[in-house]
Amino acid sequence: MTTMHDPPHRRRLPAVVRSALAAVALALGLWPWWAAREDARNAFPGFVATQATASSADEAPVFETGVINPDSRLAKALSASLVEMPDGSLVAAWYAGSAEGAADVGIYLARRGSDGRRSEPSLSLKRQRVMSDLLRNVVSLGNPVLLVDGHGRLGLLFVSIGAGKWSGSSMNLTWLDNRNRAWGPIKNLTLNPLANLSALPRNPPAPLIGGGWAVPVYQEFLGLFPEILWLQPQGEGYAAAVSRIAGGMSVFQPALVPLAQQRALTVMRDGTKARRMPVAWSDDAGCAWTQPAATDLPNPNSGVCVVRMADGSLLCAFNDSPEGKRDNLRLALSRDEGHTWLRIATLQEQAGQEFSYPYMILGSDGRVRMVYSSRGTQIRYAEFNAAWIAREETGVLR
Repeated sequence: MTTMHDPPHRRRLPAVVRSALAAVALALGLWPWWAAREDARNAFPGFVATQATASSADEAPVFETGVINPDSRLAKALSASLVEMPDGSLVAAWYAGSAEGAADVGIYLARRGSDGRRSEPSLSLKRQRVMSDLLRNVVSLGNPVLLVDGHGRLGLLFVSIGAGKWSGSSMNLTWLDNRNRAWGPIKNLTLNPLANLSALPRNPPAPLIGGGWAVPVYQEFLGLFPEILWLQPQGEGYAAAVSRIAGGMSVFQPALVPLAQQRALTVMRDGTKARRMPVAWSDDAGCAWTQPAATDLPNPNSGVCVVRMADGSLLCAFNDSPEGKRDNLRLALSRDEGHTWLRIATLQEQAGQEFSYPYMILGSDGRVRMVYSSRGTQIRYAEFNAAWIAREETGVLR
């Protein structure tokens, strides 16, 4: 009898199959460097530093939280993102359906006006529409990330799964037509030479000098690879190119945080047995990165997000467990550009439940706005200011 600790002998794949897989892995491995080299003149223009109003010293602590989709009956709601519009309103997006990767999964949107009024969540994009625009098979949708361009247009990056699961996905971009409040033509982004296999966004984009964004993305086909998608103005649209953050096969789902025009930090999800949150730094606007270094924060192979506050400190949302669990969601603060972290607050914690995929932005008023998945079915929202963070920091978690 065999057990999970004593696997049976595996049959060797035919030589032609092994050669084909090796060629695929080599092509996917080399493509980001080749693409970045071809676009090197424009690929690394520099980051826009944090633009936010610092809190006044006498501001009272503020913390608000709630559920964006309280009436949803769908079994899964995951991977939420959030963006602030020029008028101060907020838009959230997530994917939801009967199960992750199911045919009924769609992209949902909800809005909160600058006056605080909230709209009911609505199904904004279905896979049938995506199939019609792309003229290809789509089995499911996922990982929406919102953008706002210099004209105030709302953009949506998302993935469409053509076959299998996430490794069979590709990335798409569309813009909202404000006249009829509908998404315009959907464009599939060419990010690698193999039918765009496995290209997924997850965390907030970083604005670039001259327009466009550095979007932290990743692939998980024949390995785990953190990358940056460079979306830069070209004519009436945007040119897309990718570059690799780390060349290994064990870290992915990066979160990108500009520290200055040329300097940036990325924290990542750890796919190794070490279960520690990796960090890497760049001093040349994202062209080259240090080797990922493990921090003292655990990472149970789960998504993380980091935001830079107006005072330069870094705030990280993470699952505080080395054992593969996501039954809590905590905040940690760094005042030395991510080298060391201090736990300051617990947002949610309950044994046997899951709180995952945090997504944070810094509002123009200096407040942190955050969305995350609670128990796999709810999309929760949290908002807090620097005064609340300072108060929590004085009662540091041990």
